[in-house]
Amino acid sequence: MFGLSALALVWAGAALGAECDRAGFAAARQGQGPAVLCIEGAKGPVRLSVEIADTEAERERGLMGRRDLPPGTGMIFVYPTPRRVAFWMHDTPLPLDMLFIDAAGRIESLKENARPYDDTPIWSAGPVLYVLEIAGGQATALGLSPGQRVAPLD
Repeated sequence: MFGLSALALVWAGAALGAECDRAGFAAARQGQGPAVLCIEGAKGPVRLSVEIADTEAERERGLMGRRDLPPGTGMIFVYPTPRRVAFWMHDTPLPLDMLFIDAAGRIESLKENARPYDDTPIWSAGPVLYVLEIAGGQATALGLSPGQRVAPLD
């Protein structure tokens, strides 16, 4: 039994590495299309195509005004240093799941189905370097939870 579990972990790691690469993430940060992120989800590897918000203006705008966010897509907010952050749903017409990710690339906490147009602050539990927003309900559907690793993020 242990052999099969170890083999499954090796396969999952190889699958994540094959789909996600640092060069693609770096290119996306320079405005060359969306980035591909992978998460070691409870239901298997998850691959997401994400827009990157790594300037103050991009982070302030986020997904406000968007009426559609297809499954498998999202936006990742990148901060220059780890910090505790708060998000809100001001002018955001669709529910979102927010995954707060620490400097090691692990999901630190998450908020599921944040209510559209709600100005109540949604805080990370601790210091984070990234926040990933995906369509509401996707975190549960994909088996995402705290402690899982997101790659690549540098």
